[in-house]
Amino acid sequence: MVTETKMNFRTRCIRCGTCCMKGGPTLHEEDRILFANGVLHKNEIYTLRKGEIVRNIDDTLIVLDKEMIKIKGQRKSWACMFYDDTERACTIYENRPAECRALKCWEDPKQFKKVMARPHLQRKDLIKSDDGILKIIEAHEQKCSYTALRSAVKDLGGPHPEKAVEKILDLIQYDYYLRPLLEERFNIDPNEMDFFFGRPLTTTIIMFGLCIRKKGDTFVLAPAESSTDAQHSSRQSLKSSGRRLSSL
Repeated sequence: MVTETKMNFRTRCIRCGTCCMKGGPTLHEEDRILFANGVLHKNEIYTLRKGEIVRNIDDTLIVLDKEMIKIKGQRKSWACMFYDDTERACTIYENRPAECRALKCWEDPKQFKKVMARPHLQRKDLIKSDDGILKIIEAHEQKCSYTALRSAVKDLGGPHPEKAVEKILDLIQYDYYLRPLLEERFNIDPNEMDFFFGRPLTTTIIMFGLCIRKKGDTFVLAPAESSTDAQHSSRQSLKSSGRRLSSL
């Protein structure tokens, strides 16, 4: 005898919070109005730069072929910063971004994927065309591109790994020291740095299976799975010159 199971099909959001806890949305050109209206601010977003490795909606890893801007998470959590876990509610629900409005997890995702395919918001869309920060962003992209970093990481397996280490640490240090310099010189909110220049390379280098340890002025490159600096024989270090990128 076969027992039939009655299926309950949802037609609305039940505020489980799953989508919000998986991370903030990627922003699109139509979301620009949220900044004009004061709903979103630069210190609440970050840039995923071209060349970064990310996980897409199909749960596969891809290399970004263009930059994207996302809403930040809550401290070390992936949860969107505007998600109120206690109330199981979005604190900007009436003005939520396009992807949040389009996502209906109980329906076929085709419509949501159409929204995802719309033109993405870019940094230049949120910065005045005559703002000098654009030239600094361009210089940072040329110096610290993920193409350059990926190439240097690949060279670790080549005949001159020590040169590859030096190249990687040069990129890391440029990105590292640029941020406080601009905070001081141009009075930029430190919480806006991840929007202007993406996440620090000291953080994102883990996507290549590496990590950075810093002790004083010394940057140490190590395998990401290594737990302490003293226990891995293959790691190499380079003494920082302590330069302050005064040419900017």
